[in-house]
Amino acid sequence: MKVITDELLVALGDQRGKMSVRVWEPEQARETIYCVHGFAGNSADFEYLAPFLAENGYRVVCPDMIGRGKSAYFGDKKFYILESYLRTLGSLFQNYRSETNHLIGNSWGGIIGLVFASIAGMHSGKIILNDPCLKSGGELDALRTRIVDIATTTLDDFDDVVAYLYDAYSLTHSYPRSRIVEIARSKFSEVKGKWRLAIDPAVIEGMRNHIGMDYDVYHHLERLRCPTLLMYGSTSPYHEPERLDPIMARTNHVSCVSDLDGGHAIPLLTSHMALLILGFLETRQRKVD
Repeated sequence: MKVITDELLVALGDQRGKMSVRVWEPEQARETIYCVHGFAGNSADFEYLAPFLAENGYRVVCPDMIGRGKSAYFGDKKFYILESYLRTLGSLFQNYRSETNHLIGNSWGGIIGLVFASIAGMHSGKIILNDPCLKSGGELDALRTRIVDIATTTLDDFDDVVAYLYDAYSLTHSYPRSRIVEIARSKFSEVKGKWRLAIDPAVIEGMRNHIGMDYDVYHHLERLRCPTLLMYGSTSPYHEPERLDPIMARTNHVSCVSDLDGGHAIPLLTSHMALLILGFLETRQRKVD
């Protein structure tokens, strides 16, 4: 299996920048899976899941979305809008497309992936959304505020970064430290002797402006025509059965697991989550008309 880091050129208006993309590619990849991280995350969020899926025959494509990780920092909040993210996903799919394409979206990445799949008419594969918040509300504004706080926090040394990630992912110290260290080196950067999330400050400025902004993407979920799994922790505030259950009753392509151990969002760093995702990908389902 090859693991490579690509740089994909993306155009936003009159600006150009590179999107860093990590690709796990087995010798005979059957299908392609695109993994879209959360708002303040990057491709490191899939550091466990991606090689696991690749070992099971899938090519796995994990970008650092623009303004995160090793991708271009455009330095202006006007570039960090839904249209920009949809355009970069379009470039990603065009560059790595195979006959069958799947999408895994983590939290915010699930919302972006859902809207993209709905608008693009994605139908050849499956979609997995991990704890997406499908409409705005008080709980979401609380999350937006926490994200701003997290993204502007600085830590004194690398050991503090590792400790922070253990806590953020709700992991015990029996979880291999070497894995957390690798994730920490990708998710954080050292600036003037302090450690902070690897994210363009303009992204956070845009998030501040979004506090209180309304949206609802449930109609995109209903428009999909490919098998879709939503995963929620048992204490997640974003699982809304009063909205989701009627959609599942009216369609045959949406399913939900809502009793996972945890809140928002369940880290994709354990064999339990990896096997759940692989099981959904490998299960044959009737094609949606």
